[in-house]
Amino acid sequence: MNGRELLEKLLSHVVDLTQDMAEVKSKLSTVADAVTRIENVHGEKLSALFDARELQNDINEKITAALNRIEAKVDLMAFNAVSIRRTK
Repeated sequence: MNGRELLEKLLSHVVDLTQDMAEVKSKLSTVADAVTRIENVHGEKLSALFDARELQNDINEKITAALNRIEAKVDLMAFNAVSIRRTK
């Protein structure tokens, strides 16, 4: 193998490597776009889950407050019932 053949072979390898690098860059760009899209979609979903959790917490607080009022009324009614029974 003489110097010219060696240079041609090296040039061929450099051209192949350049093409491969261009392909890798293209695929990397595609992957980066997919990652960005996935991050956006998951961000929206996480935001929706957080909003739903906050809404559920508000509902739970209202239910707990209503339950506490009902318990207080039941206790008062039980106390009144005992008082009425004692007076009879």
